[in-house]
Amino acid sequence: MGWHDVTMMAVATVPVDGWGALGRWALDPGTVAILFGVGSAYLAGCVRARRLGRSFPARRPIVFATGWAALVLALVSPIDVYADVSFTVHMLQHLLLTFVAPPLLALGAPISLALATLPTRGARSLAGVLRSRGAVVLGNPIVGWALFVGVPIAVHASRLFDVALTSSGWHAFEHAAWVGAALVYWWPIVGADPSPHPVGYGARLLSLLLAMPAMSFLALAIYTADAPLYRTYASLPAPWGPQALADQRNAAVLMWVAGNLALVVAMLLVAASWKRHDDEAQRRLESREDAAMAAAGTASS
Repeated sequence: MGWHDVTMMAVATVPVDGWGALGRWALDPGTVAILFGVGSAYLAGCVRARRLGRSFPARRPIVFATGWAALVLALVSPIDVYADVSFTVHMLQHLLLTFVAPPLLALGAPISLALATLPTRGARSLAGVLRSRGAVVLGNPIVGWALFVGVPIAVHASRLFDVALTSSGWHAFEHAAWVGAALVYWWPIVGADPSPHPVGYGARLLSLLLAMPAMSFLALAIYTADAPLYRTYASLPAPWGPQALADQRNAAVLMWVAGNLALVVAMLLVAASWKRHDDEAQRRLESREDAAMAAAGTASS
């Protein structure tokens, strides 16, 4: 029995009512193990930082835990189950994997935490990785933008999306591609961790702004399709299959509205950080000038 047959059998048991949906969790052992490993490693780093007396902002673990919870919601909750029968739910899952979890994980500054808490040899090895050619390439904001925009287009415009619905291996690869591309993109945009290419606030705003038309174009292409784009959804039994086209258009609207809203919120947060940075720089400059004037007055007297 192939994965497609197993998937179709699973679809037949997916509850249509909301209450029944709450009990359907996708407890894939590999996914659960990875999520547990990521959360445990970060928690261990926080505990070690406290034990060593290393300074680490208390808000960092909170935002990281929120991002980790978003990963759990996307990959383990009923969202993952219903993504196999509803393009709209699948789109919600992808939005969580690109616009919610990655920036929150990046704000948790896991690289800085690791550098502060790993043994000397481990910290030096990690620093070496950050200086490697691969990290330098991935840390380039242009590369990050291209991956962030290119992965969704490549997945939706090719057979990969359909194949991932009927293959467990491709399904896992698709999720890894979404999360990986998003992490690479948000790493320099958030700016909480050291990067081979530190990005100024203006460049961050421009990057976010340019992502909006790219996402809008993809959403429009999906919405204006006059037939279901993915055979797997169209061939599902009722009530899923007959509603595939309407569901596809709902997914496109969700992508356009939620995706652009997330980018706007990110731009506002970056602009606010830019203002705080400039205000602090101005205060430091004024403090130095006041100190110089006071010293000059003391010397003249």
